Amino acid sequence: MDERRDLAKEVELTATPEQVWRAISTPEGMSVWFVPHEQVDGDVEADFGGGNTESGRALEVEPGRRVVYGAPGPDGVPPMTMEFLVEGKEGGTTVLRLVQSGFFGDDWEAEYDGFGRGWDMFLHNLVEYFRHFAGLPVANVVAFAFTTRPGGAVWEDLVARLGAHPALGERVRLTPDGLEPIEGVVDLRDDALLGIRTEHGFYRFVVDDGHHMVTTSQYFYGVPVDRAARTAAWQSWLEQLAGG
Repeated sequence: MDERRDLAKEVELTATPEQVWRAISTPEGMSVWFVPHEQVDGDVEADFGGGNTESGRALEVEPGRRVVYGAPGPDGVPPMTMEFLVEGKEGGTTVLRLVQSGFFGDDWEAEYDGFGRGWDMFLHNLVEYFRHFAGLPVANVVAFAFTTRPGGAVWEDLVARLGAHPALGERVRLTPDGLEPIEGVVDLRDDALLGIRTEHGFYRFVVDDGHHMVTTSQYFYGVPVDRAARTAAWQSWLEQLAGG
């Protein structure tokens, strides 16, 4: 029988428990740090770009403290759940704990590591949102493309097409072909992830070799954005990158 495994993460946020609760319990709140969410026929639908969506619902709720999300499987049991726990601390900060629990696939270690890296990025977004953009509404742009190319080659091509190979903490001006420049500070960086914090939000670029895809998640706070036009432009850019 498959073993059910847990993946746990924790962050301390410069926000009140009420602010953090809104960020994890409403579609508008989830959108400011995760991916676009909306209420659809009683479920919450998450948009990961390129027509790739996932739906779930709140299975358990303790208002202000705890919520568990999941989508029941054929037997009525959710194959995967996400539990968020909110705890206020002295001094005005709040601790958020996340536990993702479920049956990972045959290659569970790679899947586990992939989910872990993804949550590290998204939770970092939440930390930085409260530091720099708290209270502002978000306009999301998400796009992704599958690729048959090796992840290392896609990554090198990605940074080359952005016009820089920056280090963490470096101030940069990236120049993606056919798109407006990106100016800001590198706030996330490893061998398959590049994150830029700009004056008005975040740009995230990820090469996922395990799932053979490249993605971008972009967040614009408190400024007007033509989401449809930007999404189409970045989707085209990623598809060209993925194809080499």
